[in-house]
Amino acid sequence: MARPKWAVLAAIGAAILVGSGFAAVGGWPSSQAVQPIDFPHDVHAGTNQIPCMYCHYSADRSPAAGLPSVQACAGCHMPVAGVPLIQGQNRPEEVEKLFGYIERQEPIPWERIHDLPDHVQFTHMMHVNAGVQCAECHGPVETMPEIQQVESLQMGWCVNCHIDRGARTDCFVCHY
Repeated sequence: MARPKWAVLAAIGAAILVGSGFAAVGGWPSSQAVQPIDFPHDVHAGTNQIPCMYCHYSADRSPAAGLPSVQACAGCHMPVAGVPLIQGQNRPEEVEKLFGYIERQEPIPWERIHDLPDHVQFTHMMHVNAGVQCAECHGPVETMPEIQQVESLQMGWCVNCHIDRGARTDCFVCHY
């Protein structure tokens, strides 16, 4: 009688460990975050062919790619003589939201979509400068009306990429 009880407890314990580990690494990809401005990547990166580095300008020299500042958006959308340089043809209400942030000189509180656990150190500059293309991790953003996380970004996925590229795979590359 004691063995089945221990087997059940062991199975429950294993399930808890697996579940907590799964939660610790972010679980399944989720991109259901509600953004403060409905930003159409398909228009900016697709139709208008704006390179990723134009908005995420620190990706080649910083650990973080950086989320675009309100000033970066204002560079194209700021009204000149009362008329926006570039209007939101199909989404004027979203450009109006942008103007509100510009006028208040308030940062846009973007919700992070591609987020790694705190125990992982990922540096964009090392990857960008090694020739990794943005789409390899972030997918075809030029086709996305709303950014979606398309890769798991879990350790096995990263390690496989490192192996394919002949990059280091020791623990201290990402965990330090």
